[in-house]
Amino acid sequence: MNEHKEGNQLIWKISENYKYFGGLSLAYGLIFTFCLYKNMSGITFPICVVATIVFAVQFMKKIHYQLRKYSYPYQHGAGYLNKNKDQKNNSTLVAVAIGFLVAIGILSVILPLLLKSDAIFSRLFGEILRYINFGTILGICLTFIVGFTLCYAFFSALCKYNFPEGRERKMRYYHPVIGITFTSIVSVIYLVYCTIQIMYLFIGMQSGLPENMTYAQYARGGFWELLFVSIINFVMVLLCMHIFPENRILKIILTVISGCTFIMIFSAGYRMFLYIGAYHLTFLRILVLWFLILLTMIMSGVIVNIYKRQFPLFHYIMAVVSVLYIGFSFSRPDTIITRYNIAHSENMEEQDIYYLLYHTSWDAAPEIAKINLEDYEWDTEWIEEDIRSYFRHIEEESEGIYFRKANYSRIMAKKAAEEYLNK
Repeated sequence: MNEHKEGNQLIWKISENYKYFGGLSLAYGLIFTFCLYKNMSGITFPICVVATIVFAVQFMKKIHYQLRKYSYPYQHGAGYLNKNKDQKNNSTLVAVAIGFLVAIGILSVILPLLLKSDAIFSRLFGEILRYINFGTILGICLTFIVGFTLCYAFFSALCKYNFPEGRERKMRYYHPVIGITFTSIVSVIYLVYCTIQIMYLFIGMQSGLPENMTYAQYARGGFWELLFVSIINFVMVLLCMHIFPENRILKIILTVISGCTFIMIFSAGYRMFLYIGAYHLTFLRILVLWFLILLTMIMSGVIVNIYKRQFPLFHYIMAVVSVLYIGFSFSRPDTIITRYNIAHSENMEEQDIYYLLYHTSWDAAPEIAKINLEDYEWDTEWIEEDIRSYFRHIEEESEGIYFRKANYSRIMAKKAAEEYLNK
């Protein structure tokens, strides 16, 4: 009992003197990073050892001896900030710093995608960003966090500290300035990027394109990067609404990010349409277009939720996904693909015909039967035989179909096979 009381007093002493212990750990984290980041066997290793001993002595002097275990390294910091929350300037500065760090983490993922997705944007930022090694920055930050945590956690663990039992886990909101800081930084990057999309992709300004790049190459590039960034934006906006309290400025910034997301979705869709115009439809491409429609509707619900927290966003998303999925299932996409490709047969090649024969379902059979090989300039003798083999296979597979296995697609495919083979 006395040991438990003594341990609590020691933890209380560390918590009350967080400014001293936290500052000491901060300094140690910097030394730890400088000495050991990608340098576990260098000459700075003994420097780190000496620093560890010096900092250990300072900690021991301050708490007047203890050798206990278990503690939160970060809980004291949260308590210190909460205790001094009346100091508005101090807490705001901390929130800005945290928001800035979050922005760096987000941009380290998003910026490479945006740079790869658009050559104009890459040219604008490439000269600056090529001197910044995001991997090194992230590694330094992680090493610093490890050093800070090890230092503070070790000496807190020397003091016996029992975790509170039966405590209810309650969700708390974080300082809105954190969200305002990192979202404002991200939104500025997005505004620049979306301006480039409007000027060069949608309006079609020809001047200023990078050398050795045609407008078609520029327009068709970067689809997947934009799609991935749009998904990141969706998650980011949801998280901001979940972990930060309602704030007018934050709502405006999240609306800007959502608006930029719509432009990115439209840009990705426009690029995909251009790509389809050159290389025709496939199931994956039509699935991607379906997903872009889904993402657009979901983001519309998110914007409503930004200003109306009572909006049942989860139920809305479930309803949208269900309706669009059922609609996509009944749309017979292979029929759409085949009909579109045949209608744009002026650009079709032999591999496009083979895709329809061997990579689509029986839904495509009635449309394949409409192919007129006389419209093509290349040798179609072998392809004609392949098409007849395709329909013979359907006819053979359809012989044993009875009521239980029959469906609309099989019936229509069998009918198309019979008509084609009887020509």
